[in-house]
Amino acid sequence: MSKALKEKKTIAVIDDDEAARLSIGQMLRLRGYAVDLFSSAEAALAWPELPNVMCIISDVKMPGMDGEEFLSEVVRRGLPPPVVMITGHGDISMAVRCLKAGAYDFVEKPFEDEVLLGCVARSVEKTGLKRESDELSRRLKMLSPAEDGRFGMVGRSRIMQDVYEQIEVASRHDASVLIIGETGVGKELVARAIHAQSSRSEGLFVPVNAGALPETMLESELFGHVRGSFTGALSDRDGKLVTASGGTLLLDEIESISIKAQIQLLRVLDDGLVQPLGRDKPTKVNVRILVTSKADPQEEVRQGRMREDFYHRIMVLSIIIPPLRERNEDIPLLISHFLKQAADRNGIPVPEIPEKTLDAMLKHTWPGNVRELKNAVERMVITSHRGVTGPFTPDDIFSSASLLSLPSTPGRLRSEMESTERSVIEAALREHHGEINTAYQALGISRRALYERMKKYGFHKEDFRS
Repeated sequence: MSKALKEKKTIAVIDDDEAARLSIGQMLRLRGYAVDLFSSAEAALAWPELPNVMCIISDVKMPGMDGEEFLSEVVRRGLPPPVVMITGHGDISMAVRCLKAGAYDFVEKPFEDEVLLGCVARSVEKTGLKRESDELSRRLKMLSPAEDGRFGMVGRSRIMQDVYEQIEVASRHDASVLIIGETGVGKELVARAIHAQSSRSEGLFVPVNAGALPETMLESELFGHVRGSFTGALSDRDGKLVTASGGTLLLDEIESISIKAQIQLLRVLDDGLVQPLGRDKPTKVNVRILVTSKADPQEEVRQGRMREDFYHRIMVLSIIIPPLRERNEDIPLLISHFLKQAADRNGIPVPEIPEKTLDAMLKHTWPGNVRELKNAVERMVITSHRGVTGPFTPDDIFSSASLLSLPSTPGRLRSEMESTERSVIEAALREHHGEINTAYQALGISRRALYERMKKYGFHKEDFRS
């Protein structure tokens, strides 16, 4: 495609009447379109760039190949631009015939400029959406699961291929594995993959979020307790280590585990003995322990928060999961995967993502990694309209650009920010008389974001119309 066609919305105009052809061309150029003029259908069809224009305007009555024959040839060749037919000799039957043959619209001469311009604008919009859809399909084309990724994970980058190979190695052995990575990279997915590929796959996979439990509860959760061993212990309870016997236990956020718990876990790792709280005799278990950490374990050892012998024991094998910003080439696949998942969950067709939105997503650093991307796609699917996710701004995609992302607890900062936001939105709505199209542009946010805020503050556009 030529540079001019890439940069401007180009319209092809075909009319044997020179005055009419020039008049239409001038009208379109005044509205910002690029225009190529042709005195015959044959000349237009011979132009190599015809498939790349945004819209074709063709007269019906022309010497040689007439407009209807031209339309049939466009359809036969499968050319994508919408065709708008114009004529001064039309009737209803001709209009119906052209529309059935594949014309986008039919305009009779003489016509008001705004009638033809409106028709062209709609056809250009249609072409733009189709191109965005085609580009998205090209960039997000879903291949077979084996080609998209492995072990329930999505990614074809070289760095993810290395992770898959490490999973294969880890699954062939029974040693403990330390899985390191930032929040949201998929550490638990890697742990589940190791378990599923291992000889323990018939046993249970038991995850424990160590970072979410206080020390006293963690000990009971892991090692179990007997009735009366502490206040609230009303009955005997097996811990997760016993529950996972024969399978795999995942300890998430191992850096959160106390020194006392580390000593107890060393015994489990060394000889498979679990000492429940309040019981003298230990219980023998056969469990594989996998651990994850979002912190640097060596730094935890240097700071005295992790025992050195515990560190060496848990990292017989280690796997480092890369952050999403280091494997940008996997983002289109992940977007496509999450789009389909979210659409299925919500019972709607898979929506399209405009190209500008996709470009912004590819450039984003994703500090929350795959989890942040998944949540962003989910939000986009839920708020999609007529099969398109909408022209989101970066703030809409990544943080919703709203105070909804602030903590729900009351405070002076939140209160004052909400008051300011409310006043600004109210002033914009009043200035634009409740017209959403102009108000959201003036505010510099998306239409969806404005509607969210109006709902939040109880605003109705009718209240601002005067």
